[in-house]
Order: sequence, then structure tokens, then C-alpha cells
Amino acid sequence: MEVTEASVLLLPFAASSVGVARRRLMSDLIAADIHDSAVCDVALVISELLSNALRHAAPLPGSKIRVAWRVDAGSVQVAVSDGGAQTVPELGEPTQGATGGRGLRIVEKLSTRWGTSTGEEGTTVWAEVPVRPLKTQTEMTAVGGPAVATESGLTGGIRHRRQPARPGTSKDALSAVAWLPGARRGRVRLVELNVSSRFHDDHTIVTICGEIDLYTAPRLHSELTAVLADDMPARVVIDMSGVDFCDSTGMNVLLSCLRRVRERGGELEIASPKPAVRKILQVTGLDSVFTLVDDASLNRPKPAVQQ
Repeated sequence: MEVTEASVLLLPFAASSVGVARRRLMSDLIAADIHDSAVCDVALVISELLSNALRHAAPLPGSKIRVAWRVDAGSVQVAVSDGGAQTVPELGEPTQGATGGRGLRIVEKLSTRWGTSTGEEGTTVWAEVPVRPLKTQTEMTAVGGPAVATESGLTGGIRHRRQPARPGTSKDALSAVAWLPGARRGRVRLVELNVSSRFHDDHTIVTICGEIDLYTAPRLHSELTAVLADDMPARVVIDMSGVDFCDSTGMNVLLSCLRRVRERGGELEIASPKPAVRKILQVTGLDSVFTLVDDASLNRPKPAVQQ
């Protein structure tokens, strides 16, 4: 699938569009020389907004969903528009082990402000994420109609003005590219996920490579369910050294897995999470729920099971 528009995407109302929009936006941020940690934050916010809309709202006409963004000197403003729902998006109050309700909480924590706008066409949820000052003057504005309420700061209008980024790629942008495989302007491929497992005595190592979001989470759930059979080992190690991105949908799958392992007297560890994964663990407080280890080595003593 190819997306060529720089600042507004009208995509199918489908889970696969989460990764397409996220990668397209990240590619623009990298080209604009945005610091890699900010790219990670914006990627997580857009993934949560899109996933929330796809789960709870109706599509726009033609079974579509609209994503728009603008890069300013100190922030990135993003907006997701859908056909509306029976309820207005609200902050959840998830318990520590709940497998849901964290999406908008993540948006709130990573944004300076966010809000909701409703109209005849449906609902728009927007957020403004702070970023380090741009090294070049770049502006990208939504095209193709209104995106958010006037109080938001990302307004509608049909304009697209952009000054090209300085030739070359900064050290920060290179760092972002390192965990965004194939980041290039123009062409955006679908998100992929590979899951494999191997057994050793009372250990199982599940190796995950790729990105985990609304589109790939069902496969992860299926693979982990197969591992957690009646004769599952006492310890399950989730090797996430190859995971470039994970949102709350993926965290919910891992929490469900953790609950099942502990119900059977075992323990689950997350090994070698990359910065993007560590970020969501920290933002949600789940870094205190999961056991985090530096590597997936089998030569460690069995951890004590939490009672």
C-alpha cells in the first residue's frame, strides 16, 4: 500500500491502517529532523487514537477513517476523524492488571493537551505532542477538510506549505530510523510480526520481531495461547529485542499472558525491550508489573513467584 499525501490520510476503516498511518507520520517526522524520542511519543499517540476509533466508532462515508497532522516549532498536532459513536471518548480508570482502558490515558500523559470535537460528519479526537525544536523551518498542514475543534490548534483548510529539510540526516534522525525499518518517504508497507518459541527444561523463550498494534496483536495472542498449554513451563521469557513498536493493544495481550502464567504458579519475564517498548511500560506503570530482564539467557535462577 502506498501513501503519497504528506499531511492527511484517508484510509480504510481497518486495523491494518493503524500501522500504515503511524509509519507515514513517522517518516515525515524523521524527514523533518525531529528528535527520535519525540517520534516515539507521536507514534504511540497516533496508534492509540486510531485504535480507539476503530474499536469504538463507526467509519466515515466509504468505510474510511481520516488522519491529519501538522508539525510546528515545538509540537506535533495529530487528529483522527471517524463517523462517531454512541458515547464520547473518555479516560479509562484501569486497575494495575486490567487488560484495557489505557489508550487515552497514554495520550493524556504524552500530550500537552488533547480533546474531542463532534459535528455532522462524526467525531475528531486530537492531541498536541511536544517535540524538540525543529532544526529547519517545516510546516505540514492538514488538507481535505476540518480536522478538529477550533479550540484545538489543528484547524481545517486546504493548504499544504512545506520548506524542504536540510540535506543530510541528523544523528537523532538516524537513531529513529534504526528502530523504524524501511523508513522512506512515499512508500509505506504494512506492519509485520513474527513470533517463534523454543523450549529448554522448565523455560520457554518466545521471540517476537516486528511491531505490535491493533493489526498484529491477534496473532500475538494466538501464538502465546498456543505456548500456554496445559503443560506449559514454569517460566516464560518474552524476548522483545526485535520489537520496534508496541502500543496498549500489545500490552493487553502480554498482561493476559502474565495473568494466565501466574494463575498456574509460573512467572513471565520481558527481556531486552527497546526504548519504544520501555516507554510504554513506563508511561503505563507496567514496568512495575512485569519482570524486566536485560536478556533472554536461560542461565538465571528461577525468579520468585509473586503471591
